[in-house]
Order: sequence, then C-alpha cells, then structure tokens
Amino acid sequence: MLPVVFFQWALGGFWIANAPVVIGTTIILGSLLSVFDLWAIREGIWFFDDTQTVGWRIAGVLPVEEALFFYLTSLLVAQSYLLFL
Repeated sequence: MLPVVFFQWALGGFWIANAPVVIGTTIILGSLLSVFDLWAIREGIWFFDDTQTVGWRIAGVLPVEEALFFYLTSLLVAQSYLLFL
C-alpha cells in the first residue's frame, strides 16, 4: 500500500496537505476498525492462523499487521477523498 500512498503524495500533495483532516480521519477510522476487529476475535467470530502472522499482537489478540492494514486503508481513503474533491 505504501507505493500507492507515495504516489498520491506525488500526484497531489498540495491538495492533501490538510494534515489535521487526513491524520484525524486515519486515526479515528483505523482505531474504530481495529477495536471492532479486536472485539470480533475475542468473541470467536473469526480468528487468525498463527502460522500466517508475524506473531506480534495488540492486546494479546489482534495481529499487528491487521491493525496496520486498517490504518493504511483509512489513510488511502482519506487522501483519495481529498484528491477527488
């Protein structure tokens, strides 16, 4: 995902330079999705195979790469929205 993030910065960095909006949206949405995922894992709704994760876990349950995915996806959505405006 990082090449796409960097491409967006190169393409329209001056349009997405509204850092409080991008950072705030990324933190709020990434955290919300991570909390919901953490809840779903604790409730047994789904799980992650330990052999397919790096082994680092947030709150002992949520794989760090899952949370990273949510934050990067939120960043891409926030930046894309501003670029499309």
